[in-house]
Amino acid sequence: MKKYTLLSFFLSFIVSLGGVESVSAEITRPYTVDEKPQVLFGDSTPVSTYFGLENYTQDYVGGYAHLTFTYTHDACCYAGDPPLVYITDTDPRSTSTPTERTFEPAYVLTPYWGGFGEPTGWYSYDIQFDATGYTVVVTQATTTEIVNFHRDIMGLTDSDWAAIVKRHPITDPINNNSMSFTPVPIRETVLPPEPQTPDPVVIIPGIMGSAYKNGVLVIDPILHTYDDLIATLDENGYTPDVDLFTFPYEWRDSNVFSANFLDDKIDEVKSVCGCDKVDIVAHSMGGLVARAYIQSIDYDDDVDQIIFLGTPHKGSPKDYLTWEAGEFEPGTLNFLTKKFFELEALKNGYLSLFNYIHIRPILSVQELLPTSDYLKDKDTGIVRGYPNNYPVNNFLEVLNDNVSNLLDSGVRITNILGNTGPDKTVNIIRVGNGSDPLWIHGKPDGFDGQTADRGLEKGEGDETVTVFGATLHSSVSNEMTSNSHNLLPSAEAGRVFAILTGEPPSVVSNDGIDVDLKILLLQLLSPINVVVTAPNGKKIGKNFETEEEYNEIPFAFYSGFETDDDEYITILNPLDGEYKIEIQGTDNGGEYSVLTSYVSDDISVTKEISGLTEPAQITTLNVEVDNDNPEMLTSERIVTQEVLLNDITKAYELGWIRDKKIRDELIKKIEKIYKKNKKIDKKLAKTLLLALKLYRKEKINEQAYNIIKEDLGWLINN
Repeated sequence: MKKYTLLSFFLSFIVSLGGVESVSAEITRPYTVDEKPQVLFGDSTPVSTYFGLENYTQDYVGGYAHLTFTYTHDACCYAGDPPLVYITDTDPRSTSTPTERTFEPAYVLTPYWGGFGEPTGWYSYDIQFDATGYTVVVTQATTTEIVNFHRDIMGLTDSDWAAIVKRHPITDPINNNSMSFTPVPIRETVLPPEPQTPDPVVIIPGIMGSAYKNGVLVIDPILHTYDDLIATLDENGYTPDVDLFTFPYEWRDSNVFSANFLDDKIDEVKSVCGCDKVDIVAHSMGGLVARAYIQSIDYDDDVDQIIFLGTPHKGSPKDYLTWEAGEFEPGTLNFLTKKFFELEALKNGYLSLFNYIHIRPILSVQELLPTSDYLKDKDTGIVRGYPNNYPVNNFLEVLNDNVSNLLDSGVRITNILGNTGPDKTVNIIRVGNGSDPLWIHGKPDGFDGQTADRGLEKGEGDETVTVFGATLHSSVSNEMTSNSHNLLPSAEAGRVFAILTGEPPSVVSNDGIDVDLKILLLQLLSPINVVVTAPNGKKIGKNFETEEEYNEIPFAFYSGFETDDDEYITILNPLDGEYKIEIQGTDNGGEYSVLTSYVSDDISVTKEISGLTEPAQITTLNVEVDNDNPEMLTSERIVTQEVLLNDITKAYELGWIRDKKIRDELIKKIEKIYKKNKKIDKKLAKTLLLALKLYRKEKINEQAYNIIKEDLGWLINN
């Protein structure tokens, strides 16, 4: 019994001696890291690089610090300086006065003497922190666990720091046995994930969503359908031409052709961003262009996600009117499209709008036809089964037969569609027997106004595309909105940004112009350039003096004078009052026409003025706009002496006045009409107007007669 007591006392003395050494052990303030070279494995044989503590590692388990090391122990040397667990309230390297929670030994290995204590050898330490302290597991070698306990640390917080310090005093000279390892936070610092850089996005417009500006295609400069969408993406971190792109295209052509150009556009975007994939936001028919690319053999696996906005995946019944007979349902965009088609048909020599659409052809119109049942016999009330006695849409049939190419492509798909109510969108067309040559599959019942619905039976949809037509596939859920077709890109801009980035937008743009749109449209048949001055003095068009352009009227568009096509100007929501239109003759001059149209959801009115011009001659037209009475739109050409004389001269050059003597005679009579004070002698003007009839047919043709007659009539009445 005495022997056991004596041995216990001796061991306690050794432990207490270690405690004395711990007080004198060097922990500098501020803390100094002293990680000496370690051997990879320790044994009991003293060598010059042998420090007792080796194989130190640190990581985090469950969010808390996890420290491991091996400790080599023999009876003579290292039991008295075990590793300390040094805990402070902050990184101890940063201050000389940290709050020290503890610097207790992790576990003291006692010398092996007289059969007591831990045998000489190496031990594995595993220290795992938690919210209240840490657990120590010590194993002899890797097999025999000798201790496993938890130590509570008073006042411990997740913001505290811990370090392993080998318990050995630093002496002079400095020895190799003292070690202090890098402090680490007890709680793992979880950094927010690196923000993922969104893929560059390409916006694809629908039909009529692109226009030429000086011969270069740009995205909808007329109705500004995509302005809010582009602005929202721009203001929330996207950068135009860096990771924000548009794809205007020639929408009159087949969507298959446009898909080929989309392939090129995506390659161009990838070369700019140095990336492998893009995101696509596609509105209306633009979605069919995107599908035609992704579902084709040319697809390069370079689309990450696509957002459809009102895409007619199964076609749109209202398109039947346009393809079948060159007709349109009322509405701003429909009226506007018809105005462009009519002028294009006229200048390209087509006798009718139907011929232009079918012979050019405008294949995109055919490719919007539905591929489902939508024609109802007015006598039987039976809806025909597609494709029997229907205009067919081979493009859309093939696209939908192969929709699995899209669904299995790995492209993330979002399908947003509008539904403005149960009676706003053409779903069924009630037709007759097809005896009309323009309506070979049947004319809508009462389309000319004989029936209240004009044969157009309406149901759910966005006022252009039915809900059924905008549904892609049963495996792709519809994301419904109450917005109409043309408002989708603007109204859903915030949602589009959130889908693209996974973050809500900080701001959503809304220019406010897309409600109750009215358009003043000026279309020019060459050879003339134009500039328009609004009632408030703002201008748009060509600056005749500087050869540059005016662009002062908000939301107006000028097609430009450097174009092969005829010029036009559109002005959204025009002001009431007089618009001054100045036209200047170009090239060799000649005959021109100016078509002025007022277009809204309810009405389409057009006035035409024709005339002759010499090169550089400036002629003024006045257009009067009354938004409350749009049918009262007026357009008149201001006739001056120069204008009248030039009309006569040009008519002669064109062969409309057949004899030079007649030309000279008319010029002399015109000169007499003007008094010395430049006022008009209206009696002489009336006399000349009567005499003009004598020149008809034999001496001047009908075109010359009409122009000079209109000139004289204006002078007499003004």
